Amino acid sequence: MSTTKKFYELQDLILAKMSLEKVKLHIEERKDRTIFKWVRKELTGFFRKFSNVERFRDLVNSINKGLEEENYELILENVKRSLAIISDEIEKYYQDLQKMQ
Repeated sequence: MSTTKKFYELQDLILAKMSLEKVKLHIEERKDRTIFKWVRKELTGFFRKFSNVERFRDLVNSINKGLEEENYELILENVKRSLAIISDEIEKYYQDLQKMQ
């Protein structure tokens, strides 16, 4: 994979991580007062980019289920799991890019 393509994929991961972090903070602070419409809007890019990626498919479906049921705990659990995977991926991309230089 070229350096440019790797950089763009890294950028997508970082943007997704930022959205997930914002949602995580929102839910942790508001709990049962979570604004589910805002959460859905904030995660639109994440859903679009990662809903067809195998390791995220179940997480995206669970987050959507949590949004439909307005279950902030289900959303938070799956957002945290998504963040863990994305953080690992970002670290791998950084290491790969450093090796390419």
